[in-house]
Amino acid sequence: MHEVIRYPKDKSYGEYFNKVLRFLNKHNEDSKYIFFHWSRWEWMFARDSFKESDLAQIALFVKDGDIKGAIIFEDDPEDVYFAVYDDIKALKIEMIEYFKRNYKDKDIIIPQDPEMSQLLAKINYEKTDWIDPVTRFSLVDFEIPETPGYKIVSLDEDYRLDQIHHALYRGFNHGDDITYNEEDLSKRKHETSSPNFNKKYTYAAVHDNKFVAYAGVWYLPNSKSVLVEPVATVPEHRRKYLARACIYACIKAVMKDGAKNVFVGSNRDVYLNMGFKEVDYAIRYKKKL
Repeated sequence: MHEVIRYPKDKSYGEYFNKVLRFLNKHNEDSKYIFFHWSRWEWMFARDSFKESDLAQIALFVKDGDIKGAIIFEDDPEDVYFAVYDDIKALKIEMIEYFKRNYKDKDIIIPQDPEMSQLLAKINYEKTDWIDPVTRFSLVDFEIPETPGYKIVSLDEDYRLDQIHHALYRGFNHGDDITYNEEDLSKRKHETSSPNFNKKYTYAAVHDNKFVAYAGVWYLPNSKSVLVEPVATVPEHRRKYLARACIYACIKAVMKDGAKNVFVGSNRDVYLNMGFKEVDYAIRYKKKL
């Protein structure tokens, strides 16, 4: 049996934060559970949108002091949870029984695992058509596209919170009614100040002294696995290969430092056209009505 520990109500980058991060990265290094890459965990903590009290909804399955499995959410625990676990049948049984008792009628996302799928079927859960795709960068030789009228720079070269906010707010289609108040900029500072965020792996396209495209990758030194996140382009500057230029610049920087596998949690054409290929997907299960 595994000890089940509820995550403490603590949004700091402390002991439990790092234990979970190391557990996730252990699997990511084997190109597993990329749909819940360690960086998604850190990105959640780097944002101000979730409640500290909600962290107690995360369950960690521990043996001999090591995390072996986790039932975890991203940002909001209201609808769906992710299951990440070592490939041990007894552990899977314990996790599904715990999920049944404690997460009534919530959806759950798992990897392509027939054994886990059968366990979910026994508690009246069924597979949905919703998947969480993963693609991996496949190119060996590639060049950053030319972007006349735009300069591609890293945040190491040009770190301006108002411009990060501009690119992400407008790039994620939140509209033109943008503000740059203290709260806005504080959020962006928090997002770009987490323990493993590195400015040299994040690039922006600059036009008329404004950030109009933005892309970053998450990488732990001496590891192999990299995730591209976030990527955004301001609407009037799209279809000019700016996102591709930023992503390629990120990839070149991180590969120079030893990264091997670059993933993105999407199979959209924009990524397939720049050299990403589908390699995996996770599946969402829902309680039968």
